Amino acid sequence: MRSHNIQPMKLVVSILRRGQGNPFTKLLTDKKIFFHHQCIGLGTATSDMMDMLGLGTAEKDVLLSIGSAGAVERALDELSDSLGSGGQGKGTGIVFSLPLTGISSLVAAGLSAPDNTMERVEENMKQESKNTLILVAVNQGYTDAVMDTAKKKGATGGTIIRARWTGAEHLEQFYGITLQAEKEVVAILVPNEIRNQIMDAINLNHGLKTDAHAVVCSLAVDKAFKLA
Repeated sequence: MRSHNIQPMKLVVSILRRGQGNPFTKLLTDKKIFFHHQCIGLGTATSDMMDMLGLGTAEKDVLLSIGSAGAVERALDELSDSLGSGGQGKGTGIVFSLPLTGISSLVAAGLSAPDNTMERVEENMKQESKNTLILVAVNQGYTDAVMDTAKKKGATGGTIIRARWTGAEHLEQFYGITLQAEKEVVAILVPNEIRNQIMDAINLNHGLKTDAHAVVCSLAVDKAFKLA
């Protein structure tokens, strides 16, 4: 049995119009990205903003897919050419990839394929990212306020995913506060140059010492494009 190196893994996040999740899963599977989770999100942009961006309904299918770095790079390049909006600012959704720093070895081995793309992939992963994914975990009822703050600093919109706190006892003891169990996670994709000002503003106005109890973090994005 021939052994092969396990390639780096990447996460593909696809934020799509409601109902596009299953067809897009098949598209990614056909391009050798096989591991998918689908959940429901809610767009935060105003109706005027949604119309301007061409995003339609606020309800979203959020697809989380894992594949080898080589497969993800090829798939997003091809999909950007065939389905991308060409930088025109209008689209039915957005697709972007993130590098994974850790994953189950069995999953990684199953998703990796022996090929000759390793050198190209590693070289591309060294390129500086132009975009950042900001994640804000906040109490329910405060997502509009968080997005208003982000938009004042240049963000155009975000996606909400329902969540719950788990293991929050340490934070409660450290800050002397009681954290609401029901949370919402706001995902905001922004250019790097406005990342810090958005995160600072959200933390200042909605951080753990406020009623919103927001926790803010960010992840570098490899590649992003809007769907036509």
